Amino acid sequence: MLLSLPARPLTVTTVLSFLTIPAFLMFAFHSYALRWQPEEIRNPRNLRIIALLVLLVALICRLFLLLASAIHAGFSSIPLSSLEYSLPVALSGVLFSVFFNPRLAFAGSFGTIILVSFFSTDPFSFFLVSFVGSMTGISSLMRHEERTSFLKAGVLIGVANMATILVLALLHQRIGDLPYDLICGALNGLLVGILGLGLLPSLESLFDITTNFKLLELSNLHQPILKQLILVAPGTYHHSIVLGTLAEAAAEAIGVNSLLVRVSAYYHDIGKIKKPAYFIENQMAALNRHDKLSPSMSSLIVTSHVKDGVELARENNLPAPIIDIIRQHHGTCLITYFYQKAKDAENPKLEEVREQEYRYTGPKPQSKEAAIVMLADAVEAASKTLTDPTPARVQGMVKRIINNIFVDGQLEECDLTLRDLHQIAKAFVRILTGIFHHRVEYPGFNFEDWGGKRRDNGDFGQKSAKENKGRSKSAERGYGEDIKRLGV
Repeated sequence: MLLSLPARPLTVTTVLSFLTIPAFLMFAFHSYALRWQPEEIRNPRNLRIIALLVLLVALICRLFLLLASAIHAGFSSIPLSSLEYSLPVALSGVLFSVFFNPRLAFAGSFGTIILVSFFSTDPFSFFLVSFVGSMTGISSLMRHEERTSFLKAGVLIGVANMATILVLALLHQRIGDLPYDLICGALNGLLVGILGLGLLPSLESLFDITTNFKLLELSNLHQPILKQLILVAPGTYHHSIVLGTLAEAAAEAIGVNSLLVRVSAYYHDIGKIKKPAYFIENQMAALNRHDKLSPSMSSLIVTSHVKDGVELARENNLPAPIIDIIRQHHGTCLITYFYQKAKDAENPKLEEVREQEYRYTGPKPQSKEAAIVMLADAVEAASKTLTDPTPARVQGMVKRIINNIFVDGQLEECDLTLRDLHQIAKAFVRILTGIFHHRVEYPGFNFEDWGGKRRDNGDFGQKSAKENKGRSKSAERGYGEDIKRLGV
C-alpha cells in the first residue's frame, strides 16, 4: 500500500507484506459483500466502486500522513502519534453509509481502519479511536436529510474521538500529550465533515450513484420540470402528488427506499407535458379530443407519454433509478378502454384487432420500487371512480386493482411477495381512507341556503337534490370510462 511504515529496510518481504495485507482485506470484504449484501450491491460495478472508495480514503490518509510527518519535522514538540489522530479514516464509513447502507459502511470502515492502523506508531489506540469515530459517523448519517448532515456528523465524530482519547489517556496514564491528542481528534471530525461535503457531488457524478441527498433535492416541488407540469398539466401534477403519498406509505410498509419511490412518483408522468389535453385529468371542459380519433391513434398518444417522460427526464438530468421507474411504471398493461372500443368497431372483413397493439411497450417493473409506483398509479386513478368511498369500498377497490395487475403478469419480473402485496394494500387503504374521510356538518350554517343566495347574486348556486343525484350518476358513468382509458 502507499502508506508509509516507520523507517525500515525495503526488502522483498516488506514489499510482499505491503501487498498481501490490503489484498487479504479486499478479498474478505468482497466475500462479505457477496454473502451478506442485497443483489443490487453485489453487481460488479458496485464492487468496483467499493474498492475505489477504500483506495481513495487510503490515499487521502497517505497524504495527511505525509503532512503530519512534515509538521512533526518542523515542530518536534508535537508528537507524531497525536498528529495521526487527525487522519480522516472515518471518511470511509461516512461515504459508504451515504452511497450504500449502514451494514456495508460498518464492514468497509472496519477494513479501512485495519489497513491504516498498520502504519500508525500506536496501532491499538489509533484503531480504537478511529473505530469509535467511524461508528459515530455512520450512525449520525442513517437519517440524513440534507447535505449539511456531513458537518453535523463531523462534529459528532470529533466529540467521539475526544472522548475515546481521554479514556485511553486516563487508562494508560499518558497525560503529557493529551492536549495535542484532543485537538487532533477534534480536527479529525472537522476534516471528515468538510471532505465528505466537498467530495460527495464529484463522487455522485463520477460513479453515477443516486444518494438520498440527490433525491431530497429533487423532491423540492420548485424543480423546473415540476413547475412546468403544474402550469401545463395541473391535473397530472395533483395526481402525482397524491400518488407520491400513497407510494411512500407502501414503500415504508415493506421496507424499501421510500424516498426514491416518492420522488419517482412526482416525476413518473412528466411525459404528459407534451400532450396534456389528451389525458382525462387535464380535460377541464366536456370536450374529449379522443372522440375525433381512432382507437389506435388514441392508444399511440396515451402510450407515448412514457417515451416522452424518459426523454424529458434525461434532458433534466434525472438519475437513472427515476428514469427506470418512469419507463416501467405502466409495464405492458393493456389500455382497456381503447382496446374495447376498437373491438366494438372491428370489421371482420378487415385486419383483426390485436391486443398487443393496445399495450404499453414496457418493460415490466424490474424492482419493488417500480412495482409500487405502478400499483399506486392504478389505485389512485381508480379511487376517483368511487362516489361513496366508504372504508369497505376503498378496501375492495384496492384489492381488485392489485389482483388484476398481479393476474395480468405485470409483477413477474420483480421480487414482490404475496406478503408484500398484502402490506402494500393495507397502506393504500389507510391513506385513501384518510383522504376520503367523513366530514361533519357545520352547526348553524345551511349550505343550501347559502348556495341559493349566491345564485340570486348571479353566481352558481347549490343545485337541487334531483339535479345532484343526476349529476352523481353521470359522474359515476364518466369516471368509469375515464378509468378504462387508464388501462385499469
